[in-house]
Amino acid sequence: MAVTGNLYPFLLQQAQANTPTLSFLNECFTEVEAWRAETREYLRSLMLFAPEMSELEPELVDHVDYPEYAQQKWYFTSLPGERIPVILLLPRGSREPAPAIVALHDHSGMYYFGKKKLLDEENEPALLTDFQQTYYDGVGIASALARRGYVVAVIDSFYFGERRLTVPPPADMQEEFLLAAEGSEQWISLLNRISARMEDVVAKSLYWAGMTWPGILAWDDMRTVDFLLTRPEVDGERLGCVGLSMGGMRAALLGALDPRVNAVCVAGWMSTLGEMLEEHVALHSWVNFIPGLTQVLDWPDVAALHAPDPLLVVQGSQDPFFPLDGFQKAAERLRTIYAKAGAPGKLDIGLFDSGHAFTADMQQLAWEFFDSAFGTTRHSADPAASC
Repeated sequence: MAVTGNLYPFLLQQAQANTPTLSFLNECFTEVEAWRAETREYLRSLMLFAPEMSELEPELVDHVDYPEYAQQKWYFTSLPGERIPVILLLPRGSREPAPAIVALHDHSGMYYFGKKKLLDEENEPALLTDFQQTYYDGVGIASALARRGYVVAVIDSFYFGERRLTVPPPADMQEEFLLAAEGSEQWISLLNRISARMEDVVAKSLYWAGMTWPGILAWDDMRTVDFLLTRPEVDGERLGCVGLSMGGMRAALLGALDPRVNAVCVAGWMSTLGEMLEEHVALHSWVNFIPGLTQVLDWPDVAALHAPDPLLVVQGSQDPFFPLDGFQKAAERLRTIYAKAGAPGKLDIGLFDSGHAFTADMQQLAWEFFDSAFGTTRHSADPAASC
């Protein structure tokens, strides 16, 4: 039975009445650049988030040298009053300016960590090590890309890491919270549970305040591109992004909304939206919903707004968050759009025998995809290259 029970037939009927009016597959669209310009602006309007553009005012607060790259911590202003923490990885021995990647972290119910999910760091908590093993085959993908010769930027997205929610614990968790040692796994797990419980309240508050959660994510990610373009180490003509799960959604939106991004890898985030309705909607966080989207675009249409530039989509055949038939229909829709855009060779789709993860095999395909897109060569010192 559908998760919405007796209401499902009504919901399905309404969903099936939607015909994505701004899809490039519609006959009225013949020229891809004109379609991208028109549809990108409409998608931006659905985000309900276009704050005042402020000066970045970047500030360097930390610098750590590793054998293969330098790791810097910066803050920049995303919008008035909002300072964003960003880790910038600068590879050693690469020819400057170098291509750059925006690495976009996932959700996964791990609110306490944001950017750190994608980094290799000494003395990291066992909880984070286990998390990386589960979702990334033990690889900090931002660090892996830096070892490969890419400049990499990774921020804490809204509600995660340094930008996570801080509220008193609810009454039924207060005693447990007081007994937990600050910084312990139990304490971190409690903070994650509090954030999970409050997510719907935050989402409702955002909607009532006149904005959407994906709108905030996309804005901050585009401002991260702005920050990268201020760096002399970065080749502004070779910019990419990659992310898993919520990070995959962020990658698709960044590639759709920001024409400065040249190559996009979406991992663990692809399906036609109609196939999600029966069983999979309940599995997804509030951070993922864009009201009104399905009336104009299906999710593969959003990702295809990156056409005719290079796009890689990878997913696990056993991913419990997305129906396999939904992925297959999305893949076919993507292929048809890229063919109509005259760029079938710029689209790559990989289906792997895995669950909801960005596995070592997926990573290897992704790194080769970026190398090909940017005309770079494999860095011999990359320890993940042998996976």
